[in-house]
Amino acid sequence: MIEMDQRIIIIPDLHGREFWRKAVGELPADASAVFLGDYLDPYENEWIYWTDAFKSLQDIIALKKAHAEQVTLLWGNHDLHYLFPSLQGSRYNEYKADVIRTTFEANLDCFQMAVEYVVGGKRYLFSHAGVHPEWLKKHSSLFGPADEITAETFNRLMFTDEFVEALSDVSALRGGWSRVGSMIWADMDEFAGTQLNESEMYQVFGHTKCPNGQPKVYGNMICLDCQKAFLLSEEGIVGF
Repeated sequence: MIEMDQRIIIIPDLHGREFWRKAVGELPADASAVFLGDYLDPYENEWIYWTDAFKSLQDIIALKKAHAEQVTLLWGNHDLHYLFPSLQGSRYNEYKADVIRTTFEANLDCFQMAVEYVVGGKRYLFSHAGVHPEWLKKHSSLFGPADEITAETFNRLMFTDEFVEALSDVSALRGGWSRVGSMIWADMDEFAGTQLNESEMYQVFGHTKCPNGQPKVYGNMICLDCQKAFLLSEEGIVGF
């Protein structure tokens, strides 16, 4: 957990979009940036060329390497499905899969599953799709007690066989058979009436497209898949 007085720039799902460039800019010394995953697999109706999306990913990795302590890159389902066939989902680019997989494999140390910050006395957990308490309960032998969960819980387990199997959970809202989805597959509407644990933890994630480009909030959980960047400070989260 990182306690901060500075600003955090939040970059939701990109899928090749370029809005991150203006939001991050030269990345001021008093700011950090968290990318919520899903860098590739553009939507067909947005007319984003694969070459442009891939160049954007390469630039994001370069940004991470240049500002390792300030930039956090999270894994999304559209990233991990190039590394693990069991996670394969929509818009998987089978023609470019080898070069994408090679790129991710060469830069594994640039990515992680989750990150935590304390801002303005509040604890924030960032992940791609949100951590559902029922998912934690289902895999309690893997994660341990829900009230002891931290970002490091998931980062420590990254790429173990048991964790990848747990990540494959997809609910009916996303065409699967599980009661709820994993932290890369959960749908925002699965979180209605839930709380990760008894402590004051706020969850920030993307993955579920928000209607009209406005964040969707359930209690202490906020989905920011709005095709634009956000800023977290002591005053809360605001759009760019």
